[in-house]
Amino acid sequence: MVKRIVEVIRACQSFLVVFHVRPDGDAIGSGLAMYHILRDLGKDVTVFSQDEIPRVYSFLPGIEAVSHTLGPVERFDAVILLDCSELDRVGTEAPRIGSIGYVINIDHHISNQNVSELALIDTDSSSTGELLFRLIEELRCGISKDIAVNLYTAILTDTGAFRYSNTKADTLRLAAALIEKGAEPHIIAQKIYESKPIVQMRLMECALGTLEMDMGGKVGAILLDQNMMKERGAKPEHTEGLVDMVRSIEGVEVAIFYYEMPDHQYKISLRSKGAANVEQVARALGGGGHVNAAACRVAGNIGEIKETLRTLVCLSLKGACEADTGAPADASYWRDS
Repeated sequence: MVKRIVEVIRACQSFLVVFHVRPDGDAIGSGLAMYHILRDLGKDVTVFSQDEIPRVYSFLPGIEAVSHTLGPVERFDAVILLDCSELDRVGTEAPRIGSIGYVINIDHHISNQNVSELALIDTDSSSTGELLFRLIEELRCGISKDIAVNLYTAILTDTGAFRYSNTKADTLRLAAALIEKGAEPHIIAQKIYESKPIVQMRLMECALGTLEMDMGGKVGAILLDQNMMKERGAKPEHTEGLVDMVRSIEGVEVAIFYYEMPDHQYKISLRSKGAANVEQVARALGGGGHVNAAACRVAGNIGEIKETLRTLVCLSLKGACEADTGAPADASYWRDS
C-alpha cells in the first residue's frame, strides 16, 4: 500500500493536509512534516485545522501555513488525513473533505475504521510521525531540518517523552536519525514541557483538587467543568497533560479525566499502565485510541457517566489481572478504598 500511496503523491499536484479536531503533537508534527515533504516535491499544499493550534506548538516550522478556513475543495487532487481513525475526526467539514478525489489516511490507532482504501495503518507504530518516516523512505526524498523537527515532535509527544510502552528500539533509532538531521532535543523538550502558561498551572491546581481515588488506589479521576474553565480564563489546550498527572500517581493503573465541553458533553480521557486496556473502555462508549491511551465523548449526567466508567474500568482491570496471573483476581482487589 505504501507504494500505491507514493504513486498517487507523485501523480497529483494539489494537496490538502488535515489535522483532527483538538490537534495534539503527533497530528501537528506529522501534518507539518507532510507539508514540508510535499513542498520539497514541488507540490501545492494547503494545511487545514478546524480548531486552534495550541500555543505550545507555535515554534514548529511551517505553523504559519495552517489555515482554519477550508474554501472550495474542488481545487485539490488529494487529501492526506493524519492521525485520524475516522473521517468525522476532522470536524464539521468531514463530508466535503471526504469528497476529494484521493483520500490518503496515515494513522496508528487500533480503532481505525478503514477511512480510505489508500491507507498506511500500523498499530504497532509509536506515532503517525514514525509512519511518515517510512513514507519518506519510499518517496526517496531528503529530510530537511524542518521535517526533522516536526517528526521528532510528533514522536516525542506520542511516546510521552519516550516513557510509554510504544517506545521501541526502532523508535529511538529514528529519533537519533532525526537529531542527526537537525532536531535539537533539549530545545524541543523545553518548548513543549517547560513553557507552560501560568493559567495552565492554576488549572492543574484546580483539577487535582477534584481528585478521587477508587478501587484501592488503582484508579484515579479528576474533573473540570465549564465554570472552572471560565473562572480561570482557560482554553481547551490548557487541559493538555492533566490526565498524565493522575497516571503518574504511585499505584494508579487507570487514570480518568472528565472534561465538560462547551456543548456540555463530557470528553473522557483515559490512560493506563501495564495490561489494562482503556481502548476497549473508550470503544464501548463510541470512542477509541490505543491500549494505554484512549478517549471518548459522552452526553448525560456526570454521576451516571462516572458509574458507567467505573463498571467498564473495573472489567478492564480485572481482565488485565487475570491475564497476568492466569486466574480470577481476588474479590478484595476490587473493593473500594
